[in-house]
Amino acid sequence: MTTHVGALRRYTFMKLARDLDSRFESLLLTGRISKWYSEVGNEATTVAAGLALEPGDALCSLHRDLGAILAVYLDPARAFPGFGFGESDGLRPEPEQILHRLACQLLGKAEGFSQGIERSFHYAHLAPEMGIQHIGMISHLGSMIPVAAGCAFALKQSGSDRVAINFIGDGGTSTGDFHEGLNMAAVWKLPLVLVIENNRYAFSTPVEQQYAARHLSDRGLGYGIPAHRVDGNDPQEVSAVVEAAVARARQGAGPTLIEAVLGRMRGHSEGDDSLKVVPPKELAGYQAGDPVPAYGLWLEEQGILDEETKGRLHGRIRDLVETAISGALDAPQPQVATAHRPVFAPAPEWPKSHQPESRQSEPKADPAVSTYVEAIHRALSEEMERDEAVVLMGQDIGVFEGAFRVTRGLYQRWPHRVLDTPIAESGTLGIAAGAALLGYRPVVEMQFADFVSCGFNQLVNVAAKMYYRWQLPCPLVVRLPSGGGVGAGPFHSQNPEAWFAHVAGLKVVCPSTAVDALGLLKAAIRDPNPVLFFEHKFLYRRAKAVLPSGEHLAALGRAGVVRPGRDLSLIAYGSSTPLCLEAAEALSQQGVEAEVVDLRTLVPLDRETIVSSARKTGRVLVVHEAQMTGGFGAEIAAVVADEAFPWLDAPVRRLAYPDRPAPFAKNLEQELIPTKDRVLAAIHQLLRF
Repeated sequence: MTTHVGALRRYTFMKLARDLDSRFESLLLTGRISKWYSEVGNEATTVAAGLALEPGDALCSLHRDLGAILAVYLDPARAFPGFGFGESDGLRPEPEQILHRLACQLLGKAEGFSQGIERSFHYAHLAPEMGIQHIGMISHLGSMIPVAAGCAFALKQSGSDRVAINFIGDGGTSTGDFHEGLNMAAVWKLPLVLVIENNRYAFSTPVEQQYAARHLSDRGLGYGIPAHRVDGNDPQEVSAVVEAAVARARQGAGPTLIEAVLGRMRGHSEGDDSLKVVPPKELAGYQAGDPVPAYGLWLEEQGILDEETKGRLHGRIRDLVETAISGALDAPQPQVATAHRPVFAPAPEWPKSHQPESRQSEPKADPAVSTYVEAIHRALSEEMERDEAVVLMGQDIGVFEGAFRVTRGLYQRWPHRVLDTPIAESGTLGIAAGAALLGYRPVVEMQFADFVSCGFNQLVNVAAKMYYRWQLPCPLVVRLPSGGGVGAGPFHSQNPEAWFAHVAGLKVVCPSTAVDALGLLKAAIRDPNPVLFFEHKFLYRRAKAVLPSGEHLAALGRAGVVRPGRDLSLIAYGSSTPLCLEAAEALSQQGVEAEVVDLRTLVPLDRETIVSSARKTGRVLVVHEAQMTGGFGAEIAAVVADEAFPWLDAPVRRLAYPDRPAPFAKNLEQELIPTKDRVLAAIHQLLRF
């Protein structure tokens, strides 16, 4: 494409973005939309960046990136016929069709990309058959940088030369995810271009109160990557720099950081009065340099845009905008049933033979016996052998083979799929989520479950919500060595499963046996949803079993009655299940038969098995090692009280850890942790009621 045609194409998309933006500003003033984030003044940067992408590349956008979205969605030859924009790529949809969906999205209509679930640009549109891979945002600025790096990881891992572009404002560069995502992209040489839209104010905070560096681009040196500072109002300069960065990424040379310096011409959002922080003289300067009319005038001076061409072009833009807006305004509202759409992607249906079986105890001494750790290792090995999309990520899991040696030998077999990460839990989980969106099945090992708190946002606000928001599966497993009883102190003894059981869209699994550790982990890896897999450290080398030969899967969401009984029900999970089995065995010597229910999975929860057991025995004791207040046992008690109350002969009771951290000294920890004697004491109290 000649220089003149390229320049005209840039102006065309800048003008289209500006006109669409202006119409939505008007819709806000008339109350037909509730919120609008304007990109006025950013078009030269966003359009130039979007036009640097090719079909199959990934665009990861924020509020003010409408220009890039249009550049990715629209085939110039089809959207603007007769302007010399070459041949159609034959992939992208009819311009009127996709602009209608975009306008419906922005108006919250049923025909939008998220069917009214998500607001404005908080959506995704993955249509690889059309060459479109667009990932939207969450409100937590900076958080999508690791996700964009994950998209870049998936593109690189697949062997393609596709790249990802991500945008961030100057304010978002102060977040930890900016560092973690960009640092990991640099270390792994991912094909990522990160564009900072620096309009000198984060909401209302000027840059001198945000960072002490001379320029944000100076940070590139610290990551060992190229970085450039450009005039964000000059589409020619932005295009040249972004296109060079994209070419570099395609060649496997890694990421580039680009700081585009812009003028703040609108508030953070329309109507929030945040533009008042910009001094009038400064604002006037930005308005005088408005990139859209300025670029149009330059094209006229260069003889690229004559009056006849300008008239036709502006007319076509006007028609596209009016058709999109009027059609979207008349489009139907979402059906109320949409609010109830599922938070989980449909999971495989496992055969009945893979349901849990009753057991009295695990074998203790047999040459064929495997430990809980060995079962997890076998699950990882089998799933990596079965599916090349399974990749492992975590600190020290490669050559060192993990803190608990769970990944022993796997790096030697699959060095490109067993990836050591920096100490960057949020960055790692975000990369895993981005890779999962593009078809991979990452399994992330937290060295200790406690460390997952550093990546909390990526789980509860990114991965958990993707399917409900976008109807896109996010097959991601996080392995979490958890629990006490081994003298590990306050920061390596926690049981944080209840943190995540509260979050719609996350599955929570807590195996208590080696057999279940094998079957449930394999099922979790094959599940199309994010799964938190809690591995109790006390069980690692104490829980033993002869593992099934051949394929073994244990369905998520099915509890097991692991010891039948008639006098009361003991409901437990994780390390508390063998504890309850020991107590039940002791009770049987006294003529009391306790039924033990192993939940195995907290989310989805097998309410039917819980309620059936409670109705059968009439007495229920819930046992778990996590702290009492807000622990998952409260949910079990509520289910029993709600659905089995007429059958109860006593109140539902809980035995749990007191509401305090775990002390280091073993005698102090034993003073607090549930034990067999404490379980027995609680049982006798319940039986006397």
